[in-house]
Amino acid sequence: MTARRNRRVAPGMLALTLAFIGALAVFEFASAQSKTVIDQLRYPKLSDIPIPVVVRETLPNGMKLLLVEDHEFPVVGLQAFVRGGMLAEPAGKSAVTELVGDVLRSGGTQAMTGDAMDERLDRLGASLSSWGDTNSVRINGRSLTEHLDAVLPLFADMLRKPAFAEDKVALARRLLASTVSRRNDNVQEITQREFLKLLYGKGSPYARQLEYADLDGVTRDDLVSYHATTFRPDATIIAVFGDFKTEDMKRRMAQLFGDWKPQGVLPTYRAPALPAAKGSVNHVEKKDVEQTFLFLGHPGLRYDDPDYPAVRVMTDLLGGGFASRIFKKVRTEMGLAYGAGGSIVPAYDHQGFFFFYTSTKPSTTTVALRAILDEVKRIREAPVTDEELNYAKSAYLNTYAFDFDSKEKVIRRLLTYDFYGYPPDFNTRLRNAVEHVTKEDVLRVAKKHLQPDLLSIVAVGIRERFDKPLDTFGPVNVIDITIPEPKPKAPSPK
Repeated sequence: MTARRNRRVAPGMLALTLAFIGALAVFEFASAQSKTVIDQLRYPKLSDIPIPVVVRETLPNGMKLLLVEDHEFPVVGLQAFVRGGMLAEPAGKSAVTELVGDVLRSGGTQAMTGDAMDERLDRLGASLSSWGDTNSVRINGRSLTEHLDAVLPLFADMLRKPAFAEDKVALARRLLASTVSRRNDNVQEITQREFLKLLYGKGSPYARQLEYADLDGVTRDDLVSYHATTFRPDATIIAVFGDFKTEDMKRRMAQLFGDWKPQGVLPTYRAPALPAAKGSVNHVEKKDVEQTFLFLGHPGLRYDDPDYPAVRVMTDLLGGGFASRIFKKVRTEMGLAYGAGGSIVPAYDHQGFFFFYTSTKPSTTTVALRAILDEVKRIREAPVTDEELNYAKSAYLNTYAFDFDSKEKVIRRLLTYDFYGYPPDFNTRLRNAVEHVTKEDVLRVAKKHLQPDLLSIVAVGIRERFDKPLDTFGPVNVIDITIPEPKPKAPSPK
């Protein structure tokens, strides 16, 4: 089947959602006796992550290639990153990236309609998909080796010669309008979305919130113009991995993309600066929920910050699992919620953030919030125990291994590193740094990077049912999440 993606981009949302769902969905089953048995288990040191041989090539037009031969299966994977994304959007055209990301695939190419591509790819057992992100537009593909000659030209035409068919643009606009109409249905999404707007600013691409007016303000011509400006070979990185011969693939890529010439000076795109961090207390009134959803945090780090390894260990033992301090306090000791925790969401090219969360009954809203705040403050005051440190490090290292348990995952990670300018062995450096984190490191980074006074607090729920007023924690800002109505459509002529 052909894979299509029509998804809203919310920076850090995947990491937040996984953390939130994971803490809520897993059953706490370990008794005191079983914990003793588990603690007696000993495991060998993790093996080094095998890095496949990557052939890096730059075509004369500036396009970068990452080629990895892997003949285990008769399959070839494709991925293209085109630099720009939401950071490259013209002023007043906030929906361009998401529409381009969808219609790049669904709208077909100048040689083949999207519907014809669907049929062709289905017959070949291949897939092509596209989507827009904060700082790039991406294309994924997969093909059996025997059908690669048929799939590669389609992949190239999606990059170079998309049609942006008018009917598919209209369909994509309607689908995005549907997501706008439903954006207040999920309470967790509301909480995270409003937090991101407080952190990055309402106009930031890292806190994207589309409105009907944004969709109405973008035409097919805007998509064509965006493509002409942003899609260029010297802004594109392509990874090809799987069952092929490297020299043959170089020749194919040169044939498909060698005559694609960059026009003018390569644009640069800079991440917008964060607004000055300041603590705040915010409330979203939502009458149709039975619990209060709490989310709080403040600016964090990039992946390449020297303190990140110690900060990651610190946040894992503070809120990263069932043995974390926040979970044990809020869930196990106080019985206030089913799930509670927190972590850091780093970013490759801009400042990430710390976050902490829980959901509890309205009558224990401020009690649960105070418990989280107390744990954030406590970790800044004294060293953690040896048991906590070892547990957090082991949990991170064991989980980290699953990010690299296949060649495809490793290759995609290497492509990401190349795109953001990170060294190819960044994963190894990070793992080694985590292994050497000490209790003193954890205390140092907790004091340095956790700032309780700068936390932005978002509470979603029925205010009149809270046990105490939210202004116990400071002046309360009421957030209005009403969705502006779309403009009425002009009547069609008879």
